[in-house]
Amino acid sequence: MILPIYLFKKFFRAFVICTVVSYSVFFIFSLIGNLGEKLSFKSILFLSTLNSFQIFTYIPSHLFILSFFLFLFDLKSKNELIIIKEFIDLKKLFLIIFPILVLFIYVEINKDNLSDKIDQIKSNVLNSKKIEDTKILISLEGNQKKYSIFRGYDQNNAVINQYLIFVSQNQKINRGEISTNLYLKGGDLYTKESTIYEKNNFKNEIFNKKIFENFISFWSKNTNTIIKNNINNKNSIYYIIHSILFSCLFYLCISMIFFSKKFVDRGMNLIKFFIILLSIFLYFLTAPKILLNQFQYIFHLITILIFILVFFKFLKYE
Repeated sequence: MILPIYLFKKFFRAFVICTVVSYSVFFIFSLIGNLGEKLSFKSILFLSTLNSFQIFTYIPSHLFILSFFLFLFDLKSKNELIIIKEFIDLKKLFLIIFPILVLFIYVEINKDNLSDKIDQIKSNVLNSKKIEDTKILISLEGNQKKYSIFRGYDQNNAVINQYLIFVSQNQKINRGEISTNLYLKGGDLYTKESTIYEKNNFKNEIFNKKIFENFISFWSKNTNTIIKNNINNKNSIYYIIHSILFSCLFYLCISMIFFSKKFVDRGMNLIKFFIILLSIFLYFLTAPKILLNQFQYIFHLITILIFILVFFKFLKYE
């Protein structure tokens, strides 16, 4: 039990150092960016603080890599890493760092929720007059995408300027509707008059109809400009499972690289080591952002297989 406690203390020290340094850098750049805003200096400091924490939610993996590198480099500089690798096998090392991996994987999976909560706080600070500009809701309906766009909502006066909706399939617009004659009733959004595009024709509708339920609740709960709503529960479950597998494999690969014999070697090529880490890190950040429509499932499978191959490649030499 002494060794795990000693290693946890070492990692925590490295984690605190990397967190403070990263936060300081993020805060300075955020502060410079917010100085042009027409806000009090106290509000600017508060927003800069929130922005700095929000960057951590965007890329928590960078903090893991920096902390792990500093942690192991500290052990290596005192020849402790060689002794640990000599007397403790790889499985036991992974068991020791397992709680750390679980913590970072949990944050990685829930980073969107954490970011949304920070956005909510920022929104309360910035929108003191309760006036918003635009929100875009993207929802899936079978193989079609539905875009609902709301502009110019004033919460104080319960007024919204424009509502636009269009449905696309295979990058073609099948149907669209726009209205500027809107009103709210019981939290729902209604239109008195709208223009509809369908089957290459335009037509006007002049009658009251409900176009969006629980609009006030939707607007207040969703602080982002773009909100994605997957109606298909099976797809949602699939993306959650993929996100968990993808994140787990990424953190295992990074840990495997740090625990490799090449890292222990004093003659290690730092440039090569840095390029490998950077490549995996960038791949982890960019791969989930790529959308290939009907080939998305195949692409996700390939991303998982690539990480599995990387992990076993480094495991082969241990």
